[in-house]
Amino acid sequence: MFDLISADLKFKQDWFLSQKSWFVKNIRILLEPGTIASIVYRYGNWTRTVSPNLLRLLVRIPYIFAKAVVVTAFGIYIPSKARIGKGFTIHNFSGIFISEGEMGENVIVFQGVTIGHLRGQPEPPKIGNNVLIAAGAKVLGSVTIGNNVVIGANSVVINDVPDNCTVMGNPARIISRETNWMSEKLAGKDDNY
Repeated sequence: MFDLISADLKFKQDWFLSQKSWFVKNIRILLEPGTIASIVYRYGNWTRTVSPNLLRLLVRIPYIFAKAVVVTAFGIYIPSKARIGKGFTIHNFSGIFISEGEMGENVIVFQGVTIGHLRGQPEPPKIGNNVLIAAGAKVLGSVTIGNNVVIGANSVVINDVPDNCTVMGNPARIISRETNWMSEKLAGKDDNY
């Protein structure tokens, strides 16, 4: 759990706070709603692995209260059953809903994002590595999002998205099949931005 939290914080520092002061990078980052929500999720996910059952119940009680605060105060819902890789970053807050699906490493989620089921489809979305989901985007149904993908603001993704592309629109369509600077930065290949 602590390794994943550390990786999440490091990724957020590198992506959003590289030019900021020591205080902002190391103290203020811990007070941001998105960071708090990510830490609460990581703790809740860890509690699912604790045994025996009585101990699991005891360590889940703080999680239940912390999750209630995150949902009501920040508007961010992430179930502890979700499987999210390291480097998970929530930038900003409010109106964020993430289902019990699967996400790879280095995924950035902005405000107003929904990643969820569609009625009649059995699986939630599967998100690859190095994915940026911009403000207001919706990823719905049993879709698979590839690696190194950028989903544009207010896009509605209801079909699979291949690796190394940018999608936009409602419904989302591919506007570029080349890895752009955002996905290169997410993958750690570009240090110029």
